Amino acid sequence: MSTLVLDENSSFGEWAFLWSRRKIIGKNYKYRQSIQSLLKHSGPICETPICKVSFIEIQDILLKLSERNPNTNKPSSYKLLKNVRQTIAAVFNFAINCCDGLYRNPTDIVEVPIGAGTTERQSITLEQQTMIVNTPHRARLSAMIMITCGLRLGELMALQWSDIDFSKRIIKVDRSAHNVNGNVLKVKNGTKNGKKRRVPIPKVLFDDLMSEYLGNSAKTKFVITKSDGISMHTRSSWDKMWETYIRTLGFTFTAHQLRHTYASMLYRSGVDVKSASELLGHSKVEITMNIYTHLMEETRIISIDKYDDFLENFFNIE
Repeated sequence: MSTLVLDENSSFGEWAFLWSRRKIIGKNYKYRQSIQSLLKHSGPICETPICKVSFIEIQDILLKLSERNPNTNKPSSYKLLKNVRQTIAAVFNFAINCCDGLYRNPTDIVEVPIGAGTTERQSITLEQQTMIVNTPHRARLSAMIMITCGLRLGELMALQWSDIDFSKRIIKVDRSAHNVNGNVLKVKNGTKNGKKRRVPIPKVLFDDLMSEYLGNSAKTKFVITKSDGISMHTRSSWDKMWETYIRTLGFTFTAHQLRHTYASMLYRSGVDVKSASELLGHSKVEITMNIYTHLMEETRIISIDKYDDFLENFFNIE
């Protein structure tokens, strides 16, 4: 196999290919796919000699991406934009280290657009929550667990009947599922950040869980299964089920929005931020505090609106 020899006049795409080929050695399928997905967003500069790529071109990529992600036709999240910028920067740093004729990294003065992705983590509305509770579907139990207990999708996929203590009304969140080859999921001990937690089961969920347990626990160890009632979901089987669920309900939402809705309900029911952080399994209480602060601002706006209405009515004396 011939060795690819590059210099400052080689294209950004050629350098990105060489960087990614070394970056993904020994990594799993999910990581490799993530790198390739991030690099796709650098398309507008792929054919440009790396020495001629300007910070304006990279900034333009992020600005356009912040307005519309071509994969979703929605504004991109701040996290995605930051990851795209970091990936492009990593390619430049790699090229600078390998090439004597290249000494500047234009991403040093590129900024991630402020306010990007601010709508991605919204809670679903009360009307939509009611529809989830009242609409029969095979995915309903999954949605109910996420919205009333705050489980992440990977934690839900890995949830087993042995994790549920019906006598104490507690779910033990000790494991999660992750991709093995892009479709097959594998259960591993520990959660996203390694923190195990215990989550109380509310009354609105308890009867549904008990009914499912009495009907299916003898057939499978998993709480949420494929249509055969036995096997753990694959990525594709979950997506197919969720798609039919969305069509049945008539509105679109994500698993993460259900978790964010859970956080919102904790706030509105008066749960303190430290307890909420433990229930959500956040790595730092500051993450929960950011959510609570945003919700307090929303509440403050509603209160001011009510005050404005009061003053208008009060002074409107005929």
